[in-house]
Amino acid sequence: MTTTGRNGAENAKKNAVGLRVWAPAKVNLFFEILFKRDDGFHEIQTVATPIELCDELEFRLQGEKTGAEIEKTSIIECVDEAGNPVPGVPLDDRNLIIRAAQAFDEAFGEPTPVSIRVVKRIPSQAGLGGGSSDAAATLAALNELRGRPFSNERLREIGGRLGSDVPLFLLDGASVGRSRGEIVEPFDLPEIWLVVLKPTEGLSTPEVFRRYAALAPTPKRSLDDFCAAVATVKWINGANGINRINGISEAIDPNEKKSANWGDKATSVNGAVAAAVGGALFNRLEEVAATIWDGVERYRAPLAATRDVLGVQMSGSGTAFFAIYPSEAAANDAAEALRLQCVDGETVAVARTLATTFRFQKLESAAE
Repeated sequence: MTTTGRNGAENAKKNAVGLRVWAPAKVNLFFEILFKRDDGFHEIQTVATPIELCDELEFRLQGEKTGAEIEKTSIIECVDEAGNPVPGVPLDDRNLIIRAAQAFDEAFGEPTPVSIRVVKRIPSQAGLGGGSSDAAATLAALNELRGRPFSNERLREIGGRLGSDVPLFLLDGASVGRSRGEIVEPFDLPEIWLVVLKPTEGLSTPEVFRRYAALAPTPKRSLDDFCAAVATVKWINGANGINRINGISEAIDPNEKKSANWGDKATSVNGAVAAAVGGALFNRLEEVAATIWDGVERYRAPLAATRDVLGVQMSGSGTAFFAIYPSEAAANDAAEALRLQCVDGETVAVARTLATTFRFQKLESAAE
């Protein structure tokens, strides 16, 4: 998790404002449901990765114009990229952002009053984790403003009580999630390029899980098989300078990284991993969603028909779909073709996977 330094709280107070945080969406590359637990949750296994489609949150410790101390943590504005209010988003403690701030304050032992402005770019009811990412960003930002009293592991513990997806955003890069999804560990994944397609329709996560419970049991997919498929082409670039593609190790001269063809080699390796991931994609909830929503094939088909596509899948409980491509150029070409078919309200975005989940910017003046 990228941070602003151990003096973040002191500097923010001294300069009268706070932090801007970019909170990314996620996509699930693998998602399987194992069984329903005694506590009512489902035991799952998933591989998820943050992507470069981000909400933007500003946390301010003092009033922008008067410099007056803020008495209570509050969301003062939630707007879209054009600056229009986002309908249907609560600004009180029904919002996961406010609940995250309250959970942080409870753990810290005293309030950290901030005003919060949100620019929403991640669609809701999409399976992209926008609300969970915003909550995780809130925990991370308040931790920075307080001088990092909590470790990332402690923040994940706090986040796990807020929602199953929150902890994955408090671990940099891709992760494997188990239990409810709140137990996470790193998953090594180089940069790959995707196109995200969000329909106008949305799906309720609880509704999708209720539907799953009503369906007949099916054979389970193996998380180990997914990991093994990706590992066969995973780029291992350690101190010994070893590259591994399709199980073949190749010693790399460190000076080669400075050469003109190093970028081409890295791109080809990333493309090989993208192909492996695309071929191993699986999401149990996609087949469940298809029993209650007629859009699964309707939105999968145009993505699957794009040039150079390596794999297509619904993310989480939907309704967003994503497709994987071997390069940025291929993803841009596919997005351009898809936009020609879109209707009002549908979203097409090009994104890459992220190795660092959050990006922070210290705000030192009210004008920023």
